[in-house]
Amino acid sequence: MSFMHSLLQIAPTLAEFFGIPLTSRVHPVEQILKVMYARNPQVVVLVVIDSLDFQVYLDFAVELEVLHELVERNEGLLFECDTVSNHTTPAIASILTGLRPESHKIRTSEDVGKSKINSILEILDEAGKSTAAVLETNGTKPLVGRVSYVFAVDDREDIVEYDALVKTHTISVLKKYEVRFVFSHLRAIDRFAHRGWDLRVAAKVTNENMREIARAVGERNGMLVICGDHEAHLKERKSAQQDKATVPLIVCCP
Repeated sequence: MSFMHSLLQIAPTLAEFFGIPLTSRVHPVEQILKVMYARNPQVVVLVVIDSLDFQVYLDFAVELEVLHELVERNEGLLFECDTVSNHTTPAIASILTGLRPESHKIRTSEDVGKSKINSILEILDEAGKSTAAVLETNGTKPLVGRVSYVFAVDDREDIVEYDALVKTHTISVLKKYEVRFVFSHLRAIDRFAHRGWDLRVAAKVTNENMREIARAVGERNGMLVICGDHEAHLKERKSAQQDKATVPLIVCCP
């Protein structure tokens, strides 16, 4: 595992590889770029797993075996990253722009539509490199017409069904060979954490979805980037005095 990085470095690293401009002043991760230039992936798939913090990644290593295998068996890279927010929308906005929440000012889904800052999805697409986004319906609205492929998944009580749809759309868009970058957002761990349900179940569900996504990425000679967005909001952790939570960032060619 490599020393601490920040989620802010993901977008600048991708921008450097694809040769596009980005407003972020954060430096790319040279270690990741070295692998990208060596492998020259046909497509990069970024999957944000909501509430996958480093503690959850370690505590549920058995249930999340695919994530650990992607690091160990595929010459994958594992980084422990600083988070930028405790909430999903600003965290994902930072992941896709390389900017801190106080700079991008995107705190809710409504803010996404008002923001004048383009994410790496839009910048890449405008540069002629097709991109795709698979996420909750409210989050997709501002991307329609600005990204080649937008898959909206309606929020629902059955979060396992929700994640299954995200997985299915992610795999289906990989069959479109012009697509160079895909962003997807899985939410089962977050929902289970908030409801106080058994996280082992959510971890297993996430694991199987990632197994299928990884297989599809491998078939496209692609690169898979997986990260959490913020710490898991778990009741049992509230009482314990915690240091600032970190999240894993995994980079591999399945």
